[in-house]
Amino acid sequence: MPTWLVHGFRWPRPLVRIHIILHNLEDAATEWLMAPGSTASLTESFQTLYPEQMASLPSLRFIEQYDPEDTTIKDQPFAYVCDQVHEVQLSVDIDEVRGKGVANDAWSALADLRDKIAPGEKVGWFIVVNGDVERWAPPLEDTVIGSADESQVSPISQRSSVGRVEEEYDSDQTQREQPRGFKKWFSGKARKSKSSRDLRGDMAIRTAPLSPPPPPVPRNGLTPGQKATAPLPKGLNGKAPVGTAV
Repeated sequence: MPTWLVHGFRWPRPLVRIHIILHNLEDAATEWLMAPGSTASLTESFQTLYPEQMASLPSLRFIEQYDPEDTTIKDQPFAYVCDQVHEVQLSVDIDEVRGKGVANDAWSALADLRDKIAPGEKVGWFIVVNGDVERWAPPLEDTVIGSADESQVSPISQRSSVGRVEEEYDSDQTQREQPRGFKKWFSGKARKSKSSRDLRGDMAIRTAPLSPPPPPVPRNGLTPGQKATAPLPKGLNGKAPVGTAV
């Protein structure tokens, strides 16, 4: 577990985020300043913003404390901005390290930098412990089924995750495809039956014989085309006279 004796000041995490956002440092991770991309991006930013201070701090480093056993905290409340970093292997004589002192120009530059990015913080010596410097995690592609390394994923978790994914996939397929298929089949049958009935009705209407129009009302008791004739004279006996056309 890496342990360092450092000289510098604490940089509160909210102020870290503000600096990164204000200066648009896309390659810097606010939760882990020890990452190579974060260190390079912040160093370049400091050199641009504070060239006088950075000229006296050629060995400026960003140190993080981290406890991998504490899974309730994603990141610590602050990082360390240091001009001196001494790794503690088994033991270290703190007085000997501190006795070497810090150059006056480096101390003044570090205090000025502190005032600009973390006003009110103490400049001094700290012991920092980090349980996982790299904070290693499996790449995103390793979590895909079939591509995960067995040495990185336990058999139990792998089986359970595969089973959950398969069950979710089957359930999703059943909910999305099966009801839709039956619904489509029944609706198709209904449309087919309805269409057949409508077609038969249309044919019946088209082929039904037309009713004849009502006969015209006769005028003067005569039907159309009938010629009027004079009434026949009748004889005394009620019969027509001889020679009269009937």
